[in-house]
Amino acid sequence: MALMRCKTHAPVGRTRAYVHPVEPVGFPSTALVCGSAACNASAYIWLEKDEKKTYNQGQRVFAAPTAALKVRAK
Repeated sequence: MALMRCKTHAPVGRTRAYVHPVEPVGFPSTALVCGSAACNASAYIWLEKDEKKTYNQGQRVFAAPTAALKVRAK
């Protein structure tokens, strides 16, 4: 599951390993905002290893940890 964070607050997963940031559509003027509580910077989409593989194969829509949100990468 992808996470949205700026590079300053890159995710450090306890059970997941986030290996690659990609820009969302419209970056840096994107609607995605860093998920860190005190940060309002534009966010990258941080992908896990399997997601990075599918990104490299052309997939551009990724789900967040909750079903309430999906995001589109460039």
